[in-house]
Amino acid sequence: MREIQIRPTIKFVRAGAIVLLFIAVVAWGCLLAVPGTQLWMPVAATALLLWPAAKWLPIRFNVTTLSGDRLRSETGMLSKSTRNLMLSRVQDVGVSQSLFQRIMGVGDIWIETAGVSSRVVLSNIDNPQQVADMLLDAAHSAPSQASPLGSSGVTS
Repeated sequence: MREIQIRPTIKFVRAGAIVLLFIAVVAWGCLLAVPGTQLWMPVAATALLLWPAAKWLPIRFNVTTLSGDRLRSETGMLSKSTRNLMLSRVQDVGVSQSLFQRIMGVGDIWIETAGVSSRVVLSNIDNPQQVADMLLDAAHSAPSQASPLGSSGVTS
């Protein structure tokens, strides 16, 4: 099985960047066309474009990879956190979407696993139902993990 990367969507960041770019262009146009416009206004409007960049960076360094019999989630830019899930331990996969997420075609995928930390959430994923179905299919086709104590779990 080839590796499949699952990343959060950048639709929201892109929409914010477009709106702020429009505001910056209008502010610079006012500086040129309207006498008496202060220089700080278009400079401040342009500086607002740093906000989408600041939101994009954490998304860029958040990736979940489906490969073989495991799901690996990595987050972090300077410091990194990695979490591995064995697909054989996945018990349920579901999707939740707010109204705005449904309009945008994204959603949150939750994965229930057997074990101590039993729930993993992948936020703002494009085509969430399709990805959730793919994860569930991969979990069902993953080889079951053998118990170190034998098939019955009891030693003699």
